[in-house]
Amino acid sequence: MSSVWTKARKNTPEIDCGLCGFTTCGAFARSVVVGSVEISACPILGLERFRVEREELKTLSRDVKNTEKPAPEQPERGVLLSKPCTDSPDLLMAEMRIFNGVSPGDPMKYGVLDPSILCWFLDCVSSRYEDMRCSKELAYAWGNMEEIKVHILRDGRVRMRRARGADHALDSFKIIERTVMGAIICNCCGQDLLSVLAGLVKSTEEYHTVLRAGSTVFLNREFVQWIPSNQIPDIKPVAEMSNLIDELYSDMTKRVDQLISGNYSNERTNETRSKICKIISLMVDPLMRGNETIFLRGLALAFFIDNAVIGLNSLHQLSTEGQVDQKYVVKLMRITKNLDMQEYKPDTMNGSEILAFAHCNRVGRAFQLYDKWKRN
Repeated sequence: MSSVWTKARKNTPEIDCGLCGFTTCGAFARSVVVGSVEISACPILGLERFRVEREELKTLSRDVKNTEKPAPEQPERGVLLSKPCTDSPDLLMAEMRIFNGVSPGDPMKYGVLDPSILCWFLDCVSSRYEDMRCSKELAYAWGNMEEIKVHILRDGRVRMRRARGADHALDSFKIIERTVMGAIICNCCGQDLLSVLAGLVKSTEEYHTVLRAGSTVFLNREFVQWIPSNQIPDIKPVAEMSNLIDELYSDMTKRVDQLISGNYSNERTNETRSKICKIISLMVDPLMRGNETIFLRGLALAFFIDNAVIGLNSLHQLSTEGQVDQKYVVKLMRITKNLDMQEYKPDTMNGSEILAFAHCNRVGRAFQLYDKWKRN
């Protein structure tokens, strides 16, 4: 059964453009449901083509009375239970919980894992898992990790069966937590950890609850806003990550130039996903322990570059279908490359132009984040 959060997200444009002030449509939908933002904050939902979604979201936000639940106790290292499998007593079944940073007993407004970002992570690293599937509808993932059967639930629980022992189960949980940690939702703002670490979210408290997240992984808060260049560790995984990010950015800028020149290839290559998979895989490198914050900030940039590429594909489609003038797209792209979209306001545009502007904003955000990354 779909959760209220999933239903809310389905009634958004699902393009993660950021025009509403939230980095993802999922975060915007969560905030609408709890009443902290108006639906009108999203200019895309104001279009006639989204009338049904707009009304559904209004109904949902009106009917949902209270989403808060007390946060559960957090067991040591996230281990909830561990016992022999009923059909194979020599193997172990275990249940762990990914900690979202909310103190036990405090009201928890949202879920633990953002389903869209969770599925993005698992899709990128599908080669690591056998038959891993992830449902955005259910905010639930299942599959095999080597010989272990794995289930990841939206409330942060990770169920495993057929582990060779307690250490094997815990080691596997550590890999899973590191893989999906960026999908943890902050309880104070409803946005995901990647967005917070990317610097796209204004602080609403002394620090975000999500910065305390992690059962086996812990963030260095000193590196959340700024990483002095002399403190970036000179280790192979960090260097590899930086090189991969540079390659992803280069691929994106080539696509921008192709769109401007009218020679665009409307494809998301396997090579792009392969690079992102390599970045995520670096998180489990033993040398990355203690450097998780740096890694996740880099991964956040990779996420938004990937989102920008999807936006470029959508821009190309709008142009080729004649929904928006190619000259208008080219003009927006050139302004985007110069990191200056301030002169354009959605309320002066028609429907297709607003959509084009939204997709350009996805690209502009990636440019800005990369610029910030290099300056750090």
